[in-house]
Amino acid sequence: MKIKQKIFLPVFLIALFGIAYVNAAPKLKMDLRPDGLYLDNLNVAVMKKIFQDYGYVNVINKEKTIPPLMLEHLPADFDKIKSKDERNQLFIMVLAPLTLKINEELALERQDLILIKEVFDKGKELDSKQKEKVENLAKKYDVFTRMKGRDRFDILLNALAEKIDQIPPALLIATAAAESNWGTAVEVKKGNSLYKLKDWYTDKGIKPAGEDDDSYRIRVYPNLYESIRDYALKLNSDINFQHFRISRRQLRAHNQVLKGRTTVYNMVTGSPLENYAGLLTYILTFYDLINIDESHLGNIKVLEKK
Repeated sequence: MKIKQKIFLPVFLIALFGIAYVNAAPKLKMDLRPDGLYLDNLNVAVMKKIFQDYGYVNVINKEKTIPPLMLEHLPADFDKIKSKDERNQLFIMVLAPLTLKINEELALERQDLILIKEVFDKGKELDSKQKEKVENLAKKYDVFTRMKGRDRFDILLNALAEKIDQIPPALLIATAAAESNWGTAVEVKKGNSLYKLKDWYTDKGIKPAGEDDDSYRIRVYPNLYESIRDYALKLNSDINFQHFRISRRQLRAHNQVLKGRTTVYNMVTGSPLENYAGLLTYILTFYDLINIDESHLGNIKVLEKK
């Protein structure tokens, strides 16, 4: 059955899941887009039922595919899950398709950059659109130079080639788990803030609880995807993660697959949490997150046939 865009109809839900299902989530929103089925306003029971209906029972499978089921927010009762193991596994399942989508976005952005760089490296002049594209990327990824002319674009393109690249999904998930206590932190419920990134000297955002320091706020996001995207941008642009980017470049140079376990030791300065790299390594290993690094998003047509 093919799901139409922005499905809010109770009749549809009754036909698909039954009356009890509708009563459990009267405001469930389902929006089929070209890149996945987006879900919002659902509780844990409904989320588990939808996952089950689409055969999404684990992130580990022979096909190494993850269904493109994109949750806008964690369920309101997510922190009420009694089983720690079940909660953590569901957290991984929620973030897996989102982190894979982030990497698809980064891959396309890198591809555009490399095409421009190839033109430049052949000694050709960039056209106005290509120059504008490079300047916009430089602004986004915090690349700066006072040089002018061809020297300017030589510097910008080389710096951007190191900064714009994919990030192991396992690493994005492990850091989110560590920073948000597996999605149960109040900052996640209030503002989808999986990584608790800070904005300084502003009153916009979530005021940190139990702290005397009033100089910063925790960023808020419209959905989980934007939170992950913002953190990915930080990894790819912030000076504190330069070692991570250098390690990634070296792996690329040796044609090695980017994996969270091989990059995690460059995250020592990534958080005020104690033994951060060790904590991330434990999460990556215990939950076999390496499998997500080797996975890809499934075809949306599979969902349309349900």
